[in-house]
Order: sequence, then C-alpha cells, then structure tokens
Amino acid sequence: MFETELPRFLDSRKLCDGQQSITGKVELSALTGLCSYLLSDQGQVRVQLHFSRDNAHRPTIKGSASIKNVQISCQRCLGAFGIDIISDMNVAIVLNEEQAEKLPAEYDPWLLKDKMLDMREFIDHEMILNISIVAYHSDCEVATEYGDKETAQEKPNPFEG
Repeated sequence: MFETELPRFLDSRKLCDGQQSITGKVELSALTGLCSYLLSDQGQVRVQLHFSRDNAHRPTIKGSASIKNVQISCQRCLGAFGIDIISDMNVAIVLNEEQAEKLPAEYDPWLLKDKMLDMREFIDHEMILNISIVAYHSDCEVATEYGDKETAQEKPNPFEG
C-alpha cells in the first residue's frame, strides 16, 4: 500500500481543486531537519494526505504521517531508544502572513513560497512538531550520587528550634 515514493514537488492548487488523495513514503534520510533530532536516518515515513477546499474555498491538506521505532537519545541517560512519531495534519495553504492570521483556529497555516508544494519540507516540519519535547525511557534509571556517602557531613539545620 505504501510502496510509492512521494514526488518532491506537487501542485497543491490542482490537487485541492481535484480533491485528490495521495499515499506514499518519504525516505527518512531525505528529511534533514528531522534527522538532526534522531540518532539514525534509516527508515521510511508513511504518508496519507487528502487535498481539498473548505467551505470558504481555502486549499486544505488533511492526513497523517508516521514512522515507527526511530532511534532518539534519552534525555535522562543519553542512551538510544526507539519511539514512534505520528503526525495528524489539518493544514490550510496560505500565500502570505495576512492570510495565515485570518485562518480559523482549526487550521495550521502552511506558507506556500512557490506555486509548488515541497513535500519533503512539508513532511519534515510536520514530523518535527510531533517529537516529544523531552524524550526518555519509561524505565530509565540514572545514578545521581556525587561524592562518597561516608564523607558527607551532617550539618545542623540553622532554622531548627
């Protein structure tokens, strides 16, 4: 089902006018921004997108992108572990900042620089937004002892009695 590599550039206007759906994959190594957060660039992002126009005739993209078991650094112990990154998208394509400000809250704006939508850049940004802010193992243990316990002195509390 996800065997087709997505093209690098798509004409989003034509896809939205035709209410087209696309399904495919993007090599993780092609998403340089996302890879800067990961320990490995191996794998494929699976993408399902539906292009349409809403009631106000705005071009929109709804869909999802996901990748399973990508290696990221644990923020507690700095060891590698695998996470799944899943992005659900509800994006309106805008041509300038003014249009972006007028969007309803249900949409995330995507500023289209040229007439063509750069799929790598689009998927890259959407996946970065869905990485955990602080990723760590659920069973991670970190040794936090400093110095010897025997040399620690018991100091009197100056606020006691």
